[in-house]
Amino acid sequence: MFIISEKFWNHIKIALPEKSRVGRPHSDFRTVLSGIFFILDSGSQWKYLPTYYGPVSTVHGIYIKLIESGFFQKILDLSIKFAMNVLGKPKSFFYDTSHSKAPFAKDGGKNPTDRSKRGVKKGIVIDFKKIILSLSVDSANTHDSKTLLQHIKNIENFIEDTPLVLAADSAFDSKKLRKNLADFKLALLASTNVRRDKNKKKTSPGGRWKIEQIFGILHWHRGIKTCWSKLKYSFLGFLQFAAAIHNFKLGGVFG
Repeated sequence: MFIISEKFWNHIKIALPEKSRVGRPHSDFRTVLSGIFFILDSGSQWKYLPTYYGPVSTVHGIYIKLIESGFFQKILDLSIKFAMNVLGKPKSFFYDTSHSKAPFAKDGGKNPTDRSKRGVKKGIVIDFKKIILSLSVDSANTHDSKTLLQHIKNIENFIEDTPLVLAADSAFDSKKLRKNLADFKLALLASTNVRRDKNKKKTSPGGRWKIEQIFGILHWHRGIKTCWSKLKYSFLGFLQFAAAIHNFKLGGVFG
């Protein structure tokens, strides 16, 4: 059975709640967290969790308690700091969204490209070195332009005095968004939306393949590719866990 590496565990265990009432001692959290990773990676239903990781009700209960304690956001923050120490601070940002089918999600919505299917929309901000800096989960029918601003405060601490660029696709080609981002010393470089003005010359910022690659990497985890969670915070917890794993891998830690 898979167990997360001791090196990775040593980086994240400091984010565990100081006092836990979830029924298991901290010494066993490494095994429990490995079981949570099993569900994330396989996309399996909780009832099929191998008994090696502990009783399903216990492991699932700990997962919910960890979400409520902010553990997965904390390890994402730790992973960002670690990756930046290795790769350096951001010089530019990329933003995009991607859909996941979500047949049971209470906060899901009809997929704009296939109205018969429900889904959620994942939003991520990365830097040029592919460090995942911010995450969001919204209904699939939420317009992309409405998802961006919630990320800006998350990356505000990474923006220095020198204005930086945030690249995005044509859904974000908006004067209002450009003005909003300028207030945070961010220059929005969006692909031209020729549907709004056919006289515009079509342009597209380079490097956007990086964020497409990150979505592909996240979707290697079947629990991310398809959202089987009913509740938004449960899926977000998996997304934060997967992003933290990715960032630590960039710095050479995981396995």
